[in-house]
Amino acid sequence: MKMFELEKYGKTHKITVQVASYMEGNLAVLLNCWEDGEPEPWNTLTVNLDLVRPLHCAYIDTNNNGEEILEWIRRNNLAEPTGNSGRSGYCVYPEYRFHEEVLMELDPEGYSEYLAEWKMRYGA
Repeated sequence: MKMFELEKYGKTHKITVQVASYMEGNLAVLLNCWEDGEPEPWNTLTVNLDLVRPLHCAYIDTNNNGEEILEWIRRNNLAEPTGNSGRSGYCVYPEYRFHEEVLMELDPEGYSEYLAEWKMRYGA
């Protein structure tokens, strides 16, 4: 299991990435913190808007994670910006395309379930 370091709130946190799906099959990426040697939910990296996203694409929740999370995503080679964005209320969320091989490496079971769900719903 690969651990990432995430600096937030004046501390460096050990984080793992979990892959899941939202209700309609969109990619959900969850962050778990390992403060006491056990995983605890930290935050959701992605946000689900009412639009079906392409395979491996998700809006990044900069509202709850801050804009600095975008550099953390790039630095850890998790995803690349697509140039698209979605809006909810006053918040604008950038869309990123996650690297398939990285998702598979970080959470093989979660990624396989996401992929099967997405393909069942949308084909391809």
